This record gives sequence, structure tokens and C-alpha cells, in this order.
Amino acid sequence: MAASVTLGAVVELAAAHHGAFTRRQAAATGLSPTSIAALVRRGVLAEPAPGLLVVRGSPSTFERHATAAALLVGDRGAVAGDASGWLHRVDGVERAPAVIEVVVAKGRRVAVGDLPVVVRACRAGIDPRDVVELGGVRTTGLARTICDLAADRDRRGIVRLVDDFERRGRSLRWLEVTARRLQAKGRSGPGAVLAEIGHRTERRRTGREGQVRGSWFQQMVAECLASPRIPGLVEEYEVRDADGRFIARCDLAVPAVRLAIEAHSRRHHTGSEREAYDERRDNRLAEFGWDVRYVGWADTTDTPQAVRRYIERLVARRATDLGVPLLPPPAASGRSLS
Repeated sequence: MAASVTLGAVVELAAAHHGAFTRRQAAATGLSPTSIAALVRRGVLAEPAPGLLVVRGSPSTFERHATAAALLVGDRGAVAGDASGWLHRVDGVERAPAVIEVVVAKGRRVAVGDLPVVVRACRAGIDPRDVVELGGVRTTGLARTICDLAADRDRRGIVRLVDDFERRGRSLRWLEVTARRLQAKGRSGPGAVLAEIGHRTERRRTGREGQVRGSWFQQMVAECLASPRIPGLVEEYEVRDADGRFIARCDLAVPAVRLAIEAHSRRHHTGSEREAYDERRDNRLAEFGWDVRYVGWADTTDTPQAVRRYIERLVARRATDLGVPLLPPPAASGRSLS
């Protein structure tokens, strides 16, 4: 095979896999072991792990490492843990991990070579029901990933994981079935997930908890604004007109003074589509005399007292301007925080 043709085949193959591919994949495109050996000698390719090839000079990114890890284990395992959480964009996994975790059946040997990959062996391996493909990477499914991540989270972290699962419209029943199946295999995470599912199921049965929050950051803002000078603060408040017609839903609100507070983070409020939605909602609220204020991530985490005092002043001013007493809204309007 001509050198230019060989190089072109490598570039095309590598481009589809973030710069990483296997000798078997290369052979399927017509690249012979002799051609591959020549490219390795010339410094075009490197073989950081047996059978795994990467293009020298290609960006050393999370995507390349995750692809390489998945290629190493093939159908014997899957990318898991924080790496899977990052691929699923799970709330609480704040950054791409530097080391990729893969899970395989106990007894399976995986030679990772110089790759930033750690292998975790499971007694029963990976159930096909717990595997999906994201961006070409074989990884654990969302329910299995939540159960795995819960093993090293505190109670707040587990609530955050399950909230994220529900916000995606996924069934708690699916998560429960997955957690029960995994719990039987001795993991700590599934038990913690089951406890949280039981907790919120009971609270909803007794009417003490409604729908899941719009975001974890929303809870942070709610806790930041816990103050007797902000009475009647409610999460997920639905504003309706005099005839009961829906106008808008607010992250948080002080209905007595018609003040809406939006937990504003880049993750949930960026992009032209989201910005247009926010504008339409804000304009609808303004028609009915509501004031909408945004509270940002940086201010809430860095200067929470300043944020609380700011909202306290707004509430006091709105109460004076509207000439209304600060009474809490009906409990059915949302999740009351007073």
C-alpha cells in the first residue's frame, strides 16, 4: 500500500475516534501489521497499550482517553464512575476526570500500559442492561452511573444525583430496580440511592414534597435566602391569573410582593433558545406586575450574605410600594421554605 494511502486511512480512522483506535479496527480498513509497524517507526503512531494505537500529536483530551479506555475493554466492560458521570453530564460531576475508570468482570485482565486508565473488577461483570454508548464510548447507563457515584457522596450529594435523574424525566422505578439489582452484589452506592428513593417517596405520599427542583443550584439559592425578612419564600412557584390560567413558573418567589427569583447559572440559562424562553417568561410576569431578579452562581457561593441582604431589601421595598403585608402564600402553590 502506498505511503500516502496508508497515512490517509490512518487519519480517517483516527478522526472518527478522537485520535485512538485498535489494531483490529486498523486491519478492518485494510491496514496491514507491516504498515502499522512502519507508521510507529516513523513516529506517526504510538502504542501506549497493547493493541491500542494513537496518533502522535493528537490532543490528549478526556474524549481521547475515554475512547481509548472503552476500546481496551471492548464488550468485556465499560467506562464507569466519574468518567461516565461526565459523559452523561451528571449534575455534581464538575469536571472531566484525569483518570478514566473502567469496570470489567472479575478475572478479566486488561493491560492499560501508559494510558490514564484504572480497572475495577466486579464479581458479576457488567449487565448488558447497564450499558449504553455515548459519543462512540461504551459506558454505564445513567441509572447504573448514579448508583456508582453515590458510593462516595454524602447525603446532599446523593440528593443532587437523584434530583438530576428525575429532572431528565427518568422514572424513579427504573432507578430503584437498578439499585436493588446492584445492591445484591455488595456495593454501597445502591443502598444509599434506595434510601433516598424511599425518603422522597414517603414525603410525596404524605404531601410534604412536590416535584423535583429545576436545578441543584436552585436549592443553594433557596438555602442562601432563608431569612425571616423574606417570608413566604416558595420554590417552583406557579403564577396564575385571576381565572387560574397559567402564566409562568418561577424558580423561587415571594408571592406576597410579586417577586420572582431565578437561580441563574450558565449551565441552565445559556444559549439563544433558553435566553428567548427567559425573556418571554419575564415579559409575561411583568404584565401581571411581577418583578423578576436573577441570582448568579458566583455571588451565591462567594458572598451569600450580600445576596440575602439584597433580596431582603427588595422584599421590603416591594412590600412598601405595593402596600401589602408579608404573608406566606397558600401551601399548595409550591414548596414553602418559611
